[in-house]
Amino acid sequence: MKTRYILTLLTAMLLVSINVTAQKKGAKFKEAKLKGIWQMCVYIAENPETPGELKPSNTFKVLSDDGRITNFTVIPNRGAIITGMGTYKQVSDTIYNEYIKRSIHLPMLNEQVNALHFNIKDEDYLSLKFYIEKDENGNVLDTWHHETWVRVDMPDKYPEDLVR
Repeated sequence: MKTRYILTLLTAMLLVSINVTAQKKGAKFKEAKLKGIWQMCVYIAENPETPGELKPSNTFKVLSDDGRITNFTVIPNRGAIITGMGTYKQVSDTIYNEYIKRSIHLPMLNEQVNALHFNIKDEDYLSLKFYIEKDENGNVLDTWHHETWVRVDMPDKYPEDLVR
């Protein structure tokens, strides 16, 4: 009788342990809606005493379905240039890694992993925060960079006032 009680207790403990382990392995973060085209925004103020307004700039980030990233900047009346490329992967609810193959804007990130802390607000605004320890010459920067991006969507119809 005592042996049966111990076996039952051990079996129950084993089942609970297996269930907890399976739940931990199955625990996954929520996939964010990072994919798409994002336009960098900057704060512009008419004077130093005002906080400024968020305005779109001429720099874009493309996060493709297949995990590739391309950053590019449009140069008015001259065309556009690619400023960075590589791959990306979401690794938690609030972090995605960019594996930078090449960046002309931040060359210290070439062939590096850049962890970006992100927050998406209203599915349209992407706030990014990332850390840069040193510049391309090895000088200590020890700086967190903050960026705001807005999602680029296709309107229902072609704007009548758009100049091509």
